[in-house]
Amino acid sequence: MSTTRDGRPGRRALRLAAALAVTVAVALLAAGCGSSKKSSTSGGGGPGAAAAKEKVAALAKPTTSFPPPGPQLKNVKSLSGKTVWYIPITDKVEFFQAVTSGLRTALGKAGVQLKTCSGEANPSATAACVNQAVNARAGAVIVDAIPIAVAAQAFEAAKASNIPVLVTDQDAPPPGVPGAVKGIGDSKLAYTVNALDLQKAAADWIIADSNGKANVLVSELTDSPSTQAWIEKGALGEFRTYCQGCKTTLSKINIASLQLVPSKTSSDLLRNQDTNYVLAEFDATLQPIQAGVQTAGFAKKVKAVSSSGLLGPLQQIKSGGFVHADVGIDYAYQGWAIADEVFRMMLGQPPTVEKVPNRLFTKENVGSLKLTPAAEATGEWFGSTDFKSMFTKLWGL
Repeated sequence: MSTTRDGRPGRRALRLAAALAVTVAVALLAAGCGSSKKSSTSGGGGPGAAAAKEKVAALAKPTTSFPPPGPQLKNVKSLSGKTVWYIPITDKVEFFQAVTSGLRTALGKAGVQLKTCSGEANPSATAACVNQAVNARAGAVIVDAIPIAVAAQAFEAAKASNIPVLVTDQDAPPPGVPGAVKGIGDSKLAYTVNALDLQKAAADWIIADSNGKANVLVSELTDSPSTQAWIEKGALGEFRTYCQGCKTTLSKINIASLQLVPSKTSSDLLRNQDTNYVLAEFDATLQPIQAGVQTAGFAKKVKAVSSSGLLGPLQQIKSGGFVHADVGIDYAYQGWAIADEVFRMMLGQPPTVEKVPNRLFTKENVGSLKLTPAAEATGEWFGSTDFKSMFTKLWGL
């Protein structure tokens, strides 16, 4: 595949600093100017499209069973009375609010309290939250979508105080970078849940829907090595493997200001008049991207796909709006899975791989869902909610 780039290249030295904003990408996901890259091949259909269609069919189905993620835990009741601190990159975004609800309920089963502190997409605020947790002698600290490098000294203080730290919605950094671990980590520092599979699934839907011949504008957040990897290895990797007839234009955006995203999206579309699909990395970026699509006059030319599976985009799918597909992660389950990980760490046990259910939502399956905030909170959109009884049994509660 041939590739060309325009715009300014990112500087490696700034990546960790940008990582502080890392996850507003997942949260506020404000974005600014970036660069674009094209990749294309010829052809269409074939075994790649057939494979993508099989994946899409499987992803659209609800989850009906929940095997335990790891060994039975003993003495979970001994954790009663402790407090776990949850520090998301920001508490102003629907996704983190949904995760918090499930997490609070799950921890409460063991008599563990939850204290939340918003990182405010700011290193100083994040460090302040961690330091408060240390001073309060927290039982554990959970950081959501925040790289350890953002507040390395504060996390060192947690380590010195023997407070376990669980990082979610981030990949572990490479050796030599603050927060590096072996595998997924240990009882002191561990990583769980990322968005790689969500981005693969978003690409699969485009491949299947277009029968292996699509022109895609792919929006990539550059503020974190994780958000970059999820697009580069996830979505683009899937196009390379399964879609020889697809052309992708990579639209690189960064955490700066939301008002710049529409103009970036619009200019990329106008430079690529044959674009007929838009892939947004997360639901939080959809609104400014849609504004750019409208400005460019592409509202009736493109289909949008995203990931997160939040209420607004699913309502758009049902009504025939801008969004045609959305890959959701069961955030109710995710809250319980995070509790499972943190219980293990607090008991001095190694972490385990948590397999949080994903589901692809399209017009074919959203019609049967209750698209309400209450239904969103339960996790029922993803199928059975029996995971709660699985976890409580696993914990001996």
